[in-house]
Amino acid sequence: MSNLQIFTYEAGAITDAVSQVIRPGAVAIQGGEIISFGDQSQVRREVGSREAVRQLGNYLILPQFVNAHAHLDLTSVGQMSYSGAFVQWLQSVMNARPQTDEALNASMQKGVCASAKAGVGWIGDVVNSPGAIAARSEAKLAGISFLECFGMGMGQEEGCLRLASQLQDLDASANQLGLQPHAPYSAGHQVYQRAVDLAIQFEFRLSTHLAESKMEEQFLVDASGPIVDHLKAIGKWDTSIKASGLHPVDWMKPYLKKAEWLLAHCNYVDDDHIKLIADCGASVAYCPIASDYFGHHHHRYRDMMAAGVNVCLGTDSILCQPRNEFQPLSILAQMRHLYRRDRTSPRVLLELATINGCRALGLDPSLATLQPGVQARMCAVPIDPDNSNDPLAQVLENDYPVRSIGFSETLL
Repeated sequence: MSNLQIFTYEAGAITDAVSQVIRPGAVAIQGGEIISFGDQSQVRREVGSREAVRQLGNYLILPQFVNAHAHLDLTSVGQMSYSGAFVQWLQSVMNARPQTDEALNASMQKGVCASAKAGVGWIGDVVNSPGAIAARSEAKLAGISFLECFGMGMGQEEGCLRLASQLQDLDASANQLGLQPHAPYSAGHQVYQRAVDLAIQFEFRLSTHLAESKMEEQFLVDASGPIVDHLKAIGKWDTSIKASGLHPVDWMKPYLKKAEWLLAHCNYVDDDHIKLIADCGASVAYCPIASDYFGHHHHRYRDMMAAGVNVCLGTDSILCQPRNEFQPLSILAQMRHLYRRDRTSPRVLLELATINGCRALGLDPSLATLQPGVQARMCAVPIDPDNSNDPLAQVLENDYPVRSIGFSETLL
């Protein structure tokens, strides 16, 4: 390792979620690993004269981001408008999603490429087939692929058998696999229990969509509403599906207590639900742009953090992103949305976008920092050198795209 070239990146500022902004700053890399981070003069002293200096200029260097909840297999569909009719929208998505292995692979490759260019270094990707898992793994985008599980009513046994069949041909350790019972309105108790059993046996991560909409709550409480209409339309409804009288989080309680979960959305929760989520050690992936797209406002992410819930950020699918967003799979876009809408602290947003996302995926949080000893995964965003304001706040206020930083190393 000592014979490898040292590369030092110097920029107008540098920071991560566990350090203050250093302005100007630098980071030194050797063998793909960060060996020094801090003030430019300090880094120069620490690495000596064997460095190749790359001047980035007026940029803020950041660790790459974690997209904790995504659907990369839908990338080729592109952004879609939403009229407020969820069932019709969902049917349009089902019709538009890639139907062949070739189309699926192309969509995944497009999503992986767009994510990498937008500074995403890790992802929690919800997938519907083993082919999507292989595509992410081959593209070397780090993170977890959550394999979706479905099955309602008398179709639950078939859903469990389908899951078992899919798992047979997967190398879970290589692909970093997780399981995702889709949601309480599309996967029944038997499917959730099977996923929990497999997760405990094979140390899979677990995720699910939960408390995403009022329609979901209506379905669980009294077995009525648009979701029932949708299940009937696609031939998945049967008379064994009964009302539970329970809010989605209460419905999930037996499974929350058995394993660690990454809960996508949680748009509609009360104080008792937040306490339960916190007590069970679950994480919540908040997708702010997607939530607003569907009209789910007033998310309680700050109340969740105050209660001790690990909250992180996701994009959801590209379908929900603005058509004028240059990097629609960017987590920085989610940060900017929250900063401008809620004036959320820039430091808090950086935590949500990096170390909290790693925790949610079961990864070491230090991976999404710039601390010495971690593998270098960095990105940069332009800042104004004449602006004395916090550089992190500057990148949340401006609209410059993220630039992923790549590097190469040669033997001396």
